[in-house]
Amino acid sequence: MKLSSKPRFTWALSGLALAFLTVPTGSWAQEEDSDDNQADKKKDEPSTIVSEVNVGAYYSGEDSDRFGKFSGLTDEGAELQLDFRVEKRPDAASSDTVRWRLQGWRLGLDSRRLEFAYNDQGKQKFRVDYREIPNNRFSDGQTPYRAEEPGLWQLAPGWEVSPGSSNILGFTNLQDSLIDLKVDTERQRLDLSYHRKLSAAWRLNVDWKHETKEGTRTVGGIFGFTIANARGAILAAPVDWTTDIVEAMIEYATPRLQFGIGAYASFFSNDEETFTFQNAYGFRNGWAPGVEFPDSFGRMALEPDNSYLQLKMYGGVNVTRSTRLTADFSVGKMDQNEDLLPYSVNPELNVHTPLPRNSVDAEVNTTMLNLRLTSRLARRLGLAVNYHYDDRDNDTPRDVFPFIGGDAQDQPRFELGRINLPYSYTKHRADATATYRFARAARFKAGVEYSDYSRDFQEVSDSDEFTWLAGIALRGWTHGSLTADVRQSRRDVKEYNGNAPLIASHLPGAIDDDEHVNNPLLRKYFLADRDRDELRFRADLVPSPEINLGLAGSYAEDDYSESELGLTRAEVISVTVDAGWYPQERVSLTGFYTREEYDASQAGNSFFNPASPSFAGHDWFADAEDRVDTWNVALTFSDIGAGRGWNGIDLGFDYTYSDTRSDIAVTSPTTVTAPLPTLKAELTSFTVWGRARLSSNSSIRLAAESAELTSRDWALDGVQPDTLANVLLLGQSSANYDLWLISASWRYQF
Repeated sequence: MKLSSKPRFTWALSGLALAFLTVPTGSWAQEEDSDDNQADKKKDEPSTIVSEVNVGAYYSGEDSDRFGKFSGLTDEGAELQLDFRVEKRPDAASSDTVRWRLQGWRLGLDSRRLEFAYNDQGKQKFRVDYREIPNNRFSDGQTPYRAEEPGLWQLAPGWEVSPGSSNILGFTNLQDSLIDLKVDTERQRLDLSYHRKLSAAWRLNVDWKHETKEGTRTVGGIFGFTIANARGAILAAPVDWTTDIVEAMIEYATPRLQFGIGAYASFFSNDEETFTFQNAYGFRNGWAPGVEFPDSFGRMALEPDNSYLQLKMYGGVNVTRSTRLTADFSVGKMDQNEDLLPYSVNPELNVHTPLPRNSVDAEVNTTMLNLRLTSRLARRLGLAVNYHYDDRDNDTPRDVFPFIGGDAQDQPRFELGRINLPYSYTKHRADATATYRFARAARFKAGVEYSDYSRDFQEVSDSDEFTWLAGIALRGWTHGSLTADVRQSRRDVKEYNGNAPLIASHLPGAIDDDEHVNNPLLRKYFLADRDRDELRFRADLVPSPEINLGLAGSYAEDDYSESELGLTRAEVISVTVDAGWYPQERVSLTGFYTREEYDASQAGNSFFNPASPSFAGHDWFADAEDRVDTWNVALTFSDIGAGRGWNGIDLGFDYTYSDTRSDIAVTSPTTVTAPLPTLKAELTSFTVWGRARLSSNSSIRLAAESAELTSRDWALDGVQPDTLANVLLLGQSSANYDLWLISASWRYQF
């Protein structure tokens, strides 16, 4: 079930037409020299027009949305392959400075691209770039809902619910009501840019990006407002977004001084403001009378229209021959003035207090400043100092909203209403790094960094972090190089108040000061005390011109030792080995192996009692381990037979294998538990190709790719729309495919 899309190529053809109309005549025929005294000017020579076309076909042996997720090669059968290029290259001996290029890629697929670029060297240049970007998520979903219109989903005609049933067991004709559901989106993007040199020191840069995104995405709809009476459904909401981004900058540059001033603007609009869906469930205790199939509906607001305007400037000056100061500064304003929806779409519900205002009237002001000073203090000693300031001031008005939970309850008393929280923050960060060159190609660096972060309406009002770092770089050796860096940081939280947002979102006195919705010992990982250790290194060895070897690795560990509940530890390890062998000029063999490991531990408690928040009998612990192994080998032969009566043949193959394993084990001292099934994903890809040059301007290319993806996900595999009692699912499975992709094409240059 796919929403209709707008006609393709509309913006692309318009942009390219505009590009050709605005190309100065000098791009096709050089302007006459107005200065008769320039007799020594280079003689004009005819420009070279190079054209190339690549025509062929792809053939896929199987339907697979996942294989063609971004390329558009999703259907079994043949698809047109069409690429082209038309380029003007000025003769090196002429006075012509104009070059332009018109190029197209994958014009037979949904991932097509078309670009026109013009460059009058030293004067001006502009570019028009149009792309279509598909994103096919899955096509094997099932749902009893029908999109009567993009923003309204209703259940199948004849939908039945057993009297007195309030869960999925009451759906008596679910299987007969299911229809296939495809969830995908398509983006159409047009980029226009223009750059002009106004004088020897002044430049003008203008960029505009226009993007539309259409299709569907999954969302969760819910009725009810407590753990006991909530009932939900996974649905496909419409996507119909338009985004425009405009950026303009005037710049000045001399060898000693550079600066620029400009503006940035972003405008987002959503043609679908709301999403309404019918209630599939029978009456549940706790719901207001009338909240049940077929008369009740749920409604949610989709992404609202919004805008962001920013004024920015930058500058840089060489204070002395060895000292440079740079800065950039910006101020911006975000606005969002969409009308607020009524408290509920269900007219039967009792609403005694109207909305406090018609529009959200949201406004966020941003300020950012960056300063950087670099200096060579001595012949071998350098220093870099940075300061960063980032402020987000949310001026959105605060009001009391006696909200209706999940379109299922009468409006509560005004005193129990919630107050919106306009989150704001201010961040300061300063760092200094010294570099010392103790040999011709050897450097040592050391530095410190300090940051302070203050927030409004969150559990932590202030935190700071101190970091020290050191590194060494040994380059310039005939047979290799080595770099290594180490960092260690500690984040300290001033005070963690787990119920601070809860208190701030209620009227004074409406709840007790010691009331919590989470266990008071729980800590959010990005607000908790943390110790972090990091190590990175890279070593390259070139024992001979025919062989190169490389070894790279990184290690990072986060320790949340002050957190009794929540994330307590996280570790990431990555190691890569790569190599290349070039036994002859036209033969190359390359490969790499990467191992990535992600480990995390967290603690929880399934029992919350304010008088005894750490009830040991209900403690639980979760350990997650992810492992990713990736192999790649590529072999290439170039110009086989060249100079022996043949025009030359290129051959090659590429093999890639990736294996991912994810294990999650939940344990409890008092409860018998078992690890969750392992999440698996194995991707194998093998490509063999050959290209034969028929003449100096013509060649054919043949390629065959074997692609196999095998994945296992316990959250999807075997999970039907009615597997869970209180949530209606879509029933899609994890991605799997095993196919061949064959392509043949002919390239001709003229």
